Amino acid sequence: MTKAGSRRHRQERVGRTRTRDARSARPAPLQDVPTFSDLRLDDVQLAALERRREQAECPQNLHPACVVRLDRGLPQVVTERDVIRAEHAVAFAHDRDVLPAVGDWVVVRCTPGHDQGVIEEVLPRRTTFGRWRGRNRAQRQVLCANVDTILIMQALGAGELLLDRIARSLVLANDCGARPQVVLTKADRCPATWRDEAIARVSRLVGTGGHVIVTSAAKRSGLEAVLAAVPPLSLAMTLGESGVGKSTLVNTLLGRETLATADVRARDDAGRHTTVARVLIALPGAGVIADAPGLRSLQLVGHERGLAQTFPEIVRASSACRFSDCSHRREPGCAIRAAVDEGKIDPVRLDAFLSIAEEMRVSAQSLDPDIHL
Repeated sequence: MTKAGSRRHRQERVGRTRTRDARSARPAPLQDVPTFSDLRLDDVQLAALERRREQAECPQNLHPACVVRLDRGLPQVVTERDVIRAEHAVAFAHDRDVLPAVGDWVVVRCTPGHDQGVIEEVLPRRTTFGRWRGRNRAQRQVLCANVDTILIMQALGAGELLLDRIARSLVLANDCGARPQVVLTKADRCPATWRDEAIARVSRLVGTGGHVIVTSAAKRSGLEAVLAAVPPLSLAMTLGESGVGKSTLVNTLLGRETLATADVRARDDAGRHTTVARVLIALPGAGVIADAPGLRSLQLVGHERGLAQTFPEIVRASSACRFSDCSHRREPGCAIRAAVDEGKIDPVRLDAFLSIAEEMRVSAQSLDPDIHL
């Protein structure tokens, strides 16, 4: 191929990619965007808003708003009156660590006669779901704020069921203070025997205090259980890799194609990456759900609290081990191994606990010393 032909080929490919991204990133229809009354503004946030107004020259121009969409452009926020675009105040350029995330309540300055607002401040967050990005010089990325429930999604299609991925997500959800809920999708795409075995293993991993929802968008099964997990005035977030069916499930709950999806690949029954923006969607008769791009990796650093809350019976038993530095693998006098032999601790949960605990120890040592957990 000539240089001119190669350049033209690259340009056409880039053009197709931009067209696809633009189509995938299309704003949700206004009927699906949550209204101000669909979202919960608590007393702490209201008090912070009033303090800001007391310090402002024109307090009548300051309004509470919730970030309902984040993409490559300006954030989209919902106020008591309308859904508008809003730019960041100059102060955010000096402290980008507090940039608003989807689900954040913010103080927006709306000047009469202007169709856009300015985000002046992020109000206190009830919860913050984030992840580490990068390697040694890691950065903390907030994916959703004020989230009440994390819908941990994993597909039951032709691919391998990733128990490790589910365990990681449980730790992250518990650590941020949200309620984890495992949702298994594509139940119609695998043999019944394999499906039942996979569901049983997930249930063992989740433990007695958890619950697993099995869904099939094609057969419209399990939808009521998902809606029940997102009650009115609550905010849920989908968490899973690209292609597990997050957007498809949301579309099925809505009864229309609001979010872009792509056909599955024949070799592994996984969908292609289509979501490029974080967006809040109002569910009929329920709360609000945040549809976010799929996450390929979930690094675990500094989530000891989430680990303890996810595996409380293992943490309790460890206090009775003979050695304080017991690895819970082969040492004599290990109370956890004794509990496994007695049937008090499920070996599936112990394997997940040991794997995550070891990874967290290694990851913490590799972080840049300037990183504060």
